[in-house]
Amino acid sequence: MQERKIHTKSPIIDISPKQIVFLLHGYGADGADLIDLSSPFSMVLPNAKFISPDAPFDCKMSPTGKEWFSIEEIPNGAINASYELLTLIKQECDKENLKFENVLLIGFSQGAMMSIQSLLLSKYNFLGIIGYSGGTSQENIDASKHLIDKNIHKNSSTPVLLVHGEEDDIVPFNSLENAKKLLTEIGFEVKAVNRPGLGHGIDPDGISAGMEFVKKIVKF
Repeated sequence: MQERKIHTKSPIIDISPKQIVFLLHGYGADGADLIDLSSPFSMVLPNAKFISPDAPFDCKMSPTGKEWFSIEEIPNGAINASYELLTLIKQECDKENLKFENVLLIGFSQGAMMSIQSLLLSKYNFLGIIGYSGGTSQENIDASKHLIDKNIHKNSSTPVLLVHGEEDDIVPFNSLENAKKLLTEIGFEVKAVNRPGLGHGIDPDGISAGMEFVKKIVKF
């Protein structure tokens, strides 16, 4: 694991943060790639601190990028990587005197896989999860079986939004319904939004869907 950069943006209201939003980038990118999402999301989370960390490892396929885990390790790579991310989240919560219930995870692609896996392995509920162009698998669900009782996951009260482009040629579009099915089967309430004509990316309508999702889950 190398030294990592952590990009941050303070609340637009000059107070101590009431929420923390983690922005988790995709494979071969870095934390700078998603920090600009803080601009639209701060409109609905003016009291939030935004944190966009570099993934901990140099990307094998992109000399300037980072990876949370090697793509050869899908799906199990997200499991070990999420424990490291959960440690980082706890450190930031302790720093701001906040709980996991005050933390929103927003991930893209591999970062979305990390968001879902972190929710599955966390000891605590999150404020919410937004996954763009990601997915999960039965192996990822099975890694959290110690937190599942009578087919209900301990963190199932955490709301989840999944957004995916119908023309995605990197993470197949059917990953959306597959992830929704797997999470719904263990008690999560999952809203799925498909984006016609969109490839592997985040578009304005996807951002708007995320902002509307946040409005419904945040208690001011």
